[in-house]
Amino acid sequence: MLRPKNWIPNFHNMELILQKKAAPRPVFFDFIIGDEKEKMLVGELYRHDTELERVVTTIRAFDSAGFDHAPIIVRGLSFERNGEVHEGVSTKSLNSGSVISDWDSYHQYKWPEITDCDFSIIDHASEYLPKNVKFIPFSLDGILENTIGIVGFENLCYMVYDDSDLAEAIFQKVGERIEAYFTECLKKPSVGAILCNDDWGFNTQTMLPPDMLRKYVFPWYKKIVKKAHECGKYAILHSCGYFGDIIEDIIEDMKFDGRHSYEDNIVPVEKAYQSLNPRIAILGGIDVDFLARATIPKIIERTKNVLTMTKKSGGYALGSGNSIPDYIPNDHYKAFLTAALEMGDFTYE
Repeated sequence: MLRPKNWIPNFHNMELILQKKAAPRPVFFDFIIGDEKEKMLVGELYRHDTELERVVTTIRAFDSAGFDHAPIIVRGLSFERNGEVHEGVSTKSLNSGSVISDWDSYHQYKWPEITDCDFSIIDHASEYLPKNVKFIPFSLDGILENTIGIVGFENLCYMVYDDSDLAEAIFQKVGERIEAYFTECLKKPSVGAILCNDDWGFNTQTMLPPDMLRKYVFPWYKKIVKKAHECGKYAILHSCGYFGDIIEDIIEDMKFDGRHSYEDNIVPVEKAYQSLNPRIAILGGIDVDFLARATIPKIIERTKNVLTMTKKSGGYALGSGNSIPDYIPNDHYKAFLTAALEMGDFTYE
């Protein structure tokens, strides 16, 4: 186990961060770490033969690293796409996989149903949660991502103008299912927050014009966040890409408690924290490329600097800018975590 014995996981620490307050020690946030990282963190306890074993391994890995939560996904809500593969092609078109192009294909499409999901996995896995730790469920892609997946990006850009009724009908089908998914997750006592994961931007602009996002996508998340708050729980947004033109929607309209995913070439997390704190909790943000390629001393230095900058005013949880893929060297990730764990005894003036 990487975390010291006196580092006791407790979801209340994450709650303090999502309330834009200071926690008594550093708090971690990530929701995807690679298999090699899990193996590093749990050793011989690594198991992936069944879905429950996979979830339990993730619980143990996050506990070993010092997280106050564990992520979980309930399988079953999968929007089927065209599986065509082009030999020798190393890149993928954003139209790849598209299956709905008109009303005929819309009516023929086999939509996944919430009954395809077995939410009892949350109950079974909760028996393995450390005391006072809670789940943060996420979905298999979000409303915009799934819509792009079954329509195609370029196709969708034409559709919202050429046949807006069809575009709206597709967003309706996807949105109501994602809403139902999180509604079921929120019913579980072991769930403390939900993570709405949906990429909305490229490096310099949103994927659809902001007005289109406000028409087709944001109303669904506004409803989902409201349901979370009505349950006395929290709603986190994971969304990659440019967010400058929609940050007010994220904070003031949809009312997300925290936002995750930051990239140095868009807005470094230090700058995001300085401009957005205390309006929304800033989660993660140490750039994935930096974690992969920087030297270990530089990783330790940046980690400690960010924690020092944010420790008094709070509202920040340490993590990557996006996820912890396996191409990040294990010793880099271990140094990243250890730098924070070693600051666990700092005091607040």
